[in-house]
Amino acid sequence: MVRQVSRAPIGDPWPAILPAVLLSAAFFLVPIGNMMRLSLTTPDGLGFANYVAFFEQAHRSDALLRSLKLALSATAIAAVLAWPLALFLSFCIPARWRIVALLALLAPFWTSFTIRAFSWQLVLSDNGVIAVWIERLTGAPVTLGILYTMGASVLGLAIFGMMLITLTLFGAMTAIDRRLIEASASLGGTPWAVLRDVIVPLALPGWLVGVTLTFIICVGDYAVPTLLGGGLNPVLAQMMLSTVKGTYDLPTAATMAMLLTSVVLLAALPLLALGVMRRARP
Repeated sequence: MVRQVSRAPIGDPWPAILPAVLLSAAFFLVPIGNMMRLSLTTPDGLGFANYVAFFEQAHRSDALLRSLKLALSATAIAAVLAWPLALFLSFCIPARWRIVALLALLAPFWTSFTIRAFSWQLVLSDNGVIAVWIERLTGAPVTLGILYTMGASVLGLAIFGMMLITLTLFGAMTAIDRRLIEASASLGGTPWAVLRDVIVPLALPGWLVGVTLTFIICVGDYAVPTLLGGGLNPVLAQMMLSTVKGTYDLPTAATMAMLLTSVVLLAALPLLALGVMRRARP
């Protein structure tokens, strides 16, 4: 007779997680609280005058809108392009070669984000790789006019975001039970129906995580808009740094930082809602 061993229930978890909570408070909540205090600091005391002044100055509010536009554009492009790449890695490559393909996908992450932006300068410049090859094929000098534009910034961030979303999608797709796909196909489901009714719903949480992380990274990025966009039309991260370096106006810079933090928190709400819904499932 096999004896069943009963496991003791988990006790109070707070002694184990309290150090992590304290570290999070020390390294995240305290700086954010100090930044909020700075953003509310005015010559007359505490108030929202810095926020009112921010939205009254068109060049600053336009920088926030450019940050949102850049992040939304790059995220949208990456979110669409990641699906076919993740499907190819998950279902078209044999299992023994999947890890090799995944490592090839992650290879750009092994270099610095700034170095990757510099490399795209060599590709997109008027005397870069693309222009040289077009000139060799056509025999005529070519001026691309891509570098130092918003489009170049969107391209650089979209390629980074595509790799990130593909990684999260790949993890979600490889976790799908292949018997569900086989059962759907054996019941007469077309490849499109299997993709629509089985793969996409089960991979959607991984896609949502990747999309959210990509948007959060893009909306506050400084390197790509500076190196590829040229800073001619600055985003909010560039304006925040120039404020600190130029006039050392910490309350104004803290106001910009708190606005970016608010955008990041709003972007994280779908992930929180997804977590709550998954916990509420019976």
